[in-house]
Amino acid sequence: MKNTIILISIFILLLLGSTGCTSFLDVKSDSKLAVPTSLEDYRALMNSINNSLAVPEGEVMSVDHYLPDDEYDALFCQTDRDLYRLEDSPMIQECDGSGGWSLAYGNIYRANVAIHGVEAFEKENGISARSADVKGQGYFNRAINLYELAQVWCAGFDPQQAESTLGLPLKVTDDFNEKTVRASLKATFDLIVEDLQKAEALLPDQQSNIYWASKVAAWAYLARVYLYMQNYEKARVYAEKCIQSNFKLLDYHQVDGGKKFPFNVNNNSEIIYPRFLTTAYYSISIDVSRMDSMLYQSYGEGDLRRSLFFNKKDDALLFRGDYGGGGGGTFCGPTVAEMYLIRAECAARTGKINEASSTLQEFLSYRLDKMIPVPETTVLDQVLCERRKELLWRGIRFGDVKRLNRLGAGITLKRTIRGKEYLLPPNDSRANILIPQKVIEQSGITQNPR
Repeated sequence: MKNTIILISIFILLLLGSTGCTSFLDVKSDSKLAVPTSLEDYRALMNSINNSLAVPEGEVMSVDHYLPDDEYDALFCQTDRDLYRLEDSPMIQECDGSGGWSLAYGNIYRANVAIHGVEAFEKENGISARSADVKGQGYFNRAINLYELAQVWCAGFDPQQAESTLGLPLKVTDDFNEKTVRASLKATFDLIVEDLQKAEALLPDQQSNIYWASKVAAWAYLARVYLYMQNYEKARVYAEKCIQSNFKLLDYHQVDGGKKFPFNVNNNSEIIYPRFLTTAYYSISIDVSRMDSMLYQSYGEGDLRRSLFFNKKDDALLFRGDYGGGGGGTFCGPTVAEMYLIRAECAARTGKINEASSTLQEFLSYRLDKMIPVPETTVLDQVLCERRKELLWRGIRFGDVKRLNRLGAGITLKRTIRGKEYLLPPNDSRANILIPQKVIEQSGITQNPR
């Protein structure tokens, strides 16, 4: 089994690497290569480390943190420099590892192999809880990778325009010769939701290994996705399911702030599913990137995150609130805390102001030394403020900006490099970054318009 997985992993690497990471577009498969055939083979395929890595480009463009000018000058990768400046990049140069497009479509390919392989296995051997679990992992992984891609490469979701808005190439088979076209944004999100619902039905309530998705993880991503789609009732329902699960808020009053990195994945009661931004881009390294001082000031004196999330070094503010413990890419998976904030926002947007206020108050009791009032007239604004503060450096802000700008927030992203300002106005087409040029050349799919 081990040799089989190694061979197919090499196959995937050669495929995605030699073609400019085109998500197996216009590539001929080699029938002589070994492929997984047993249930354990497919389970091992779903255990690939890449399945825990997330699309990082949105975090590069989030502007919640910045590089000192000398660190910006030291960026060796042109793609990193372009994205950091909020400018178009043909993404010709890969940086320190695979970019988001290559990474995500590699994960989608593995998911497709597992889904169809397990279905064939079940026809011969019958359905079991173990086979259902592996197939559920496939649907789950395909969905979350499509969701992350959509937030970066597609326009923010507008229910009234999604049918006529460009979405993603939707690969649901392991057929290399399948013609590739871009679906609509509506079709893209329909598949994401459908896959997560299939995962929900197949996955167990709990897993012995936290890195293996459970039913609660599917609920958490359904809450994320429905919030992005402006379907607040459904997002609230799934957030509530997560809150009522065995995962619980972490009490920051009990966290040891004396450690360099106070948090880690192990023994963290609120982590629903561990996921980490890939380290492809130096500009989002927490070792060199500095925190925005105005954002830091939004954490009041009684806010426990002020000291647990940040460290002052040589007059610079460094982020240390990574739930991954500061090793490798930063944590970006869903937590119970995020579910509280989703429930509060959805309640506020649907007129349930008392519920929004009480939900926010309950969440803040785990984060503040002393409670602050939550006036009903400003509860939505407070929820959005807390969302930005709580979910810092988790690959979420860029998608939030696109989502909120669709609702009229008017947020302009700004970077200043050596005194020159670089701006990304609300709903600007550059927020839907360019598909890597090699993908366009080899597949013929439509590039994002400018």
